[in-house]
Amino acid sequence: MTPVELPYVPILLNETFITALWDTGAEKSFISEEVYRNYFSYRPRQKTKDRVVTAQGAPCSHLGRVELQIRIREFQKPWEFHILDNMQYQCILGIDFMKASRLTLDFDQKSLIIPDNLIKQLPKEEKPVDIDLTESKLGDEQQRQLKALFNNFKGLFSDQPGLTRVVYHEIDTGDKGPVVSRPYRYDRVKQGIIDYHIDKMLRDGTICPINSPYASPVVLTRKKNDLPPDSPEAYRFAIDYRKLNGITKYPRYPLPVIDDLLTNIPHTNVMFTLDLRSGYFQLAISPRDIEKTAFITRNGTFAFLRMPFGLSGAAPNFQRTIDIILKPVIGRFVLVYMDDVIITSPSFKDHLDHLTQVFTLLRDAGLTLNKEKCHFARDKLKYLGLIISKEGIETDNKKIRAITEMKPPKNNREVSKFLGMTGWYQKFIPRYADICEPLYQLKKKGAKFNWSGEAQDSFDQIKRTLTEAPILQLPNFSEQFNLWVGIGAVLQQNQKPIAFASRTLNKAERNYTVTERECLAVIWALNKFKTYFGPLPVKVITDHAALTKLTNGKNLSSRMIRWALKLSEFNIEWEHRPGVQNVVADLLSRNPVDSVEGSQISCAALKALAINSREQFIKEQREDPESGHIYRYLENPDDGSVNATVCESWSQDFKLINGLLFYAKYFSTLGEQRVYIPGSLRKDIGLR
Repeated sequence: MTPVELPYVPILLNETFITALWDTGAEKSFISEEVYRNYFSYRPRQKTKDRVVTAQGAPCSHLGRVELQIRIREFQKPWEFHILDNMQYQCILGIDFMKASRLTLDFDQKSLIIPDNLIKQLPKEEKPVDIDLTESKLGDEQQRQLKALFNNFKGLFSDQPGLTRVVYHEIDTGDKGPVVSRPYRYDRVKQGIIDYHIDKMLRDGTICPINSPYASPVVLTRKKNDLPPDSPEAYRFAIDYRKLNGITKYPRYPLPVIDDLLTNIPHTNVMFTLDLRSGYFQLAISPRDIEKTAFITRNGTFAFLRMPFGLSGAAPNFQRTIDIILKPVIGRFVLVYMDDVIITSPSFKDHLDHLTQVFTLLRDAGLTLNKEKCHFARDKLKYLGLIISKEGIETDNKKIRAITEMKPPKNNREVSKFLGMTGWYQKFIPRYADICEPLYQLKKKGAKFNWSGEAQDSFDQIKRTLTEAPILQLPNFSEQFNLWVGIGAVLQQNQKPIAFASRTLNKAERNYTVTERECLAVIWALNKFKTYFGPLPVKVITDHAALTKLTNGKNLSSRMIRWALKLSEFNIEWEHRPGVQNVVADLLSRNPVDSVEGSQISCAALKALAINSREQFIKEQREDPESGHIYRYLENPDDGSVNATVCESWSQDFKLINGLLFYAKYFSTLGEQRVYIPGSLRKDIGLR
């Protein structure tokens, strides 16, 4: 018997996917020392005096016994495995297990037989795999090696969806049910289309005829294609499972946070995206729940053997299945979001090894891939709606075009749709929350729709900003993170942005003191980006000097004490950058640079104040008897010529931006920014 013909069975040991050899010549069941060390070392290993020998009588290195929970389909129980060193296979299921489980293997049919059930494991005809590498930048020898690798896994690229039983889709209805609906009525053409899809799924082994107390109706929905309305492929065949879902207990399993996935892309030199053929159909329905999937037609009642769309819990169960199958490689060089799987490698040599590991796991689990939708050996590709390359992450122009071509909303619902679409890209947009403030007002409960000039400006600015979105650098966890903070924030490395974030202040927060608002901004930004740096050092750059001394401050309010304790959870290096040095922070949320820089202090204003330049205005502020000491304190808190105790209190009412002194309370809203007029100039414009 050649190695290819050996009978392997996919099993779960303590919810970890393992490939086991079905060995009728082994008296006991075994796992390799490597498998035990990698996955189960947390389980206690028992000593044993049992002696283990090979079929040829040679002694084996016996390292003890361990009890693990084994699951194969409906069979599940604790089982004892002997640990062997240098074992060729991950796991061996011996005669002891076969007797206890009453499972048998039909070698002729390549079928695993459970009492009253038959699970077919028939291999498909394996055709040579021809892959298109025209968009890759591989040399001739590299292309030859990659094609050879693919042809070592011919069965993985079958024309038919695979079928895994690593996890079954279970429909837990408790003591409720069954549910019954009458079939929907269709015209003759659509009825023929339903018959076509049923015949096809019967031939493919996706459904089977059934007598069931459950019955759900068929739904046909038009696809977005140019096929004629009488074409079967012009419609999507689905089942209306709303009644069934209403009595089904939803399985709780977390879907990955997309930002966290993108944060942890390890390499971008060589990348590969996988596409599972008819992904959901590669999961089997639990045998005891097949009858619950029954749907009724004019030609009878049928049920799904594979997981269809529309069932409650299908998405989290699919994610759980892929996570279990690819568990040994996820986080190392594989990222998974549902059926979006990306493999990233630092070099082509590593890439071949990574592909071999992933292909082996998928093949052993019984899954198949659609090679037409896979992208091979790229240095730039689309993943989760974004473009990933060595340069970083950028927006997809095709996706952005759908937003930039949108017409102004006509009601509050369309406003919500626009914000939902643009919100996905807010990490690319500095001051996103501030720009969108007029649109947020239209979403408030009870708000009447009034498309004002401010709303139109906000709408246009977001679309314009999206077309100019920067490339965001992928984080390097061995380098320093810099966090620039206003009410918005930007996380940087090497002067390149990793992500932008912003928010607006609520009614209560707008009443905070300046220092409290600045501290709130830092707390919020640290929490927003903590998945990037965690316990690593992060440099927080702020133009508010009082924050840099917060942890040593005295006479703090209860709110500030609470926030100071929160800040102590992070490994912060503070840096104060006053005035013009802090341009990044200025741009985050308040946009003061656009309002006050250069010509933004108009010639008319300078003339009214009887001064010749912006520099002279700054000089007057600096030397003003009323505000000069506050100006100098904000410019340099360690200036010995000012009373720091007094200035620290008064300075909360002012803000020093690009050398100009402003009233602070106007810098957390979208309103105007008011410059402080020194006493020596007030009479020139009629002020007291």
